[in-house]
Amino acid sequence: MKNQRITALISVMSFLSAGNAQSPDLAALQSKLTVDCKSIRGHSSRIVAEASAAEFNQAVAAAHLEQVASFHTSMENDLKATAEVMTAEQQKRVAGEMKALNQICETIGKAIEDLESEFSVSAPKPDSIRRIAVGLKNEMSRGYEIHERLKKKLGII
Repeated sequence: MKNQRITALISVMSFLSAGNAQSPDLAALQSKLTVDCKSIRGHSSRIVAEASAAEFNQAVAAAHLEQVASFHTSMENDLKATAEVMTAEQQKRVAGEMKALNQICETIGKAIEDLESEFSVSAPKPDSIRRIAVGLKNEMSRGYEIHERLKKKLGII
């Protein structure tokens, strides 16, 4: 009788853990996405700071924009890879978050294009750059919150 209860308990625990089990690839991708989100936010904040300074340092702001673009590319790739390694049940569980993150990725891409356009003129306007960078930072903050919700639903955090 005792052995039957232990066997039943092990079966239940195995079933429950299998539903939340994560492949190492999925967990690693989520870790990379966290870095992408935080880095985009951080570099966006630095663009805002440069555009808000008494003397606008275009070279420094442009270097931060290059970093934003690089992490954005990484974010796009990591989102695609995430969709590929999730099970059908996991995809269903986080469909809303994945859709929102892909939309945020598109919005960030548009903001990067807008910033690149601002930087391409002979005399960039710090106010325009600051406005766009604030929007980008806010969008990525929203994306970070959505990503945290996704990780929670997947049992990663």
